[in-house]
Amino acid sequence: MTTQDVNVHSMPVTAHIARFILTLQLGVGFGVIALGIFASIGSGFTGPYLLLLLASATGTALLWLLVARWPSRKKSVRWGAIAIQAASFALLLALPLLDGGIDSYSRLIGSVVPVATIILLAVPSTGRWFDR
Repeated sequence: MTTQDVNVHSMPVTAHIARFILTLQLGVGFGVIALGIFASIGSGFTGPYLLLLLASATGTALLWLLVARWPSRKKSVRWGAIAIQAASFALLLALPLLDGGIDSYSRLIGSVVPVATIILLAVPSTGRWFDR
């Protein structure tokens, strides 16, 4: 019996941190879905709460797919995560149009996570790991 050398490339720190952030966002997404269900029941299933629930469920499902497929190292997983983070950043920028009670400081703090994740996924070492 012979043993063969196997090239195993470890995941870079940037990819680990990005995966951790996406996992945390997934957990928060499940919490938002639970709150959305509660709010929808309390409001008598009105339109805005149902739309919020639908958007939360869709975003959480997409995040779940990305986190589940992370070990596949496909380029589509990386670019899908970047697209979801860009969409969540755009939503944060559009929030003042939807709700005037949100101040710029809250938007600034909320935009740090998607921007940080985009930067972590755009780093060349993460790109090389996903390209193999």
